[in-house]
Amino acid sequence: MMGITGEAFAADPRVSSKLDPAWLATLRSSYNRYPQGNLEDVLASVKALHEAGVDLLAGTDVAVPVPFLGGMAHGASIHHELQLLVRAGLTPVDALRTATSVPARRFGLNDRGRIAEGLRADLVLVDGDPTVTISDTLNITGVWRRGSHHENR
Repeated sequence: MMGITGEAFAADPRVSSKLDPAWLATLRSSYNRYPQGNLEDVLASVKALHEAGVDLLAGTDVAVPVPFLGGMAHGASIHHELQLLVRAGLTPVDALRTATSVPARRFGLNDRGRIAEGLRADLVLVDGDPTVTISDTLNITGVWRRGSHHENR
C-alpha cells in the first residue's frame, strides 16, 4: 500500500528460482496507494497488537500475478510476511504460529496447525532452524500434504 516493493525479497535466489517471470514482476512492483505511509509505524502497530494479546494471522491476498496490485507473489510472500513479523518484534516462533497453530485455532480447524499423532500431516521440512532464523523457512527441502510427500518445486 505504501509503495514498498518485494524487490529485495525477489532477489533472494531461494525465491527467484521458484517463481516464473510474471510472479517476479508482480513481486517487484508496488500497489502504491498510500505512499505517505510509514512502514515503521505499521510494524510498531503490529508489535503493539501482539503485545496486547491480539491473535495475528499471517497470509497474503494474492492469487494472480497483476503488477498494479504488486509487491506480493502467491505462496512466496508468506515467507516475506513472516520476516516482517519478526522485524516488527515477534519472535520467530511467534511468527511461525501466525501461519500455523493460530489460524487453525481461530478457524476451528482442529485437525491441523500443529504436529501431533492423528492430525493432518501438512509439513514443510527446511534446512536450518526457522525458530532462530526466520528466513530459513525459504530453505525448503521437502513438502508433505496430508501425509503424502510432494516434489519440492
